[in-house]
Amino acid sequence: MKRKSSHKEKYNSIPMGRGLTIAIDIDGTIADPSDIDFNRVHKDPNELMKAKPIPGALRAIKALHLKGHLIVFHSSRTLSSKKVTERWLKKHGFPFHHVEMRKFLAHVYIDDRAIDGRNWKKVIRDLSKARHPGLVARNGGLV
Repeated sequence: MKRKSSHKEKYNSIPMGRGLTIAIDIDGTIADPSDIDFNRVHKDPNELMKAKPIPGALRAIKALHLKGHLIVFHSSRTLSSKKVTERWLKKHGFPFHHVEMRKFLAHVYIDDRAIDGRNWKKVIRDLSKARHPGLVARNGGLV
């Protein structure tokens, strides 16, 4: 018996609510890692606390959070550095819902290799464009 498929069924899709799930990388996107000696991190994860926030990142992320978007920070840092990473985010006032130490399914990725997180004014402009996948998805219900 052939199964009827709904036009809303999509492979690897996530349902849209009022906001997007926005995955934001940490190093090079919201944190300047210049002062971190990554060779020392495995012995002393507190080395990560030396990072400085990238100008404009905090203001932009607070604005996205206030618009109702789900903010999830992700990093390729080790799993053992998750608590230090969360502490750094809180210390610098970044609002977030969750921290993941691996990639996951999201509507939007902001990092130094996707939506360019090095220019936060441009990030906000890009997320507001009518042809942006997240805005298009709101009409169809899924990404």
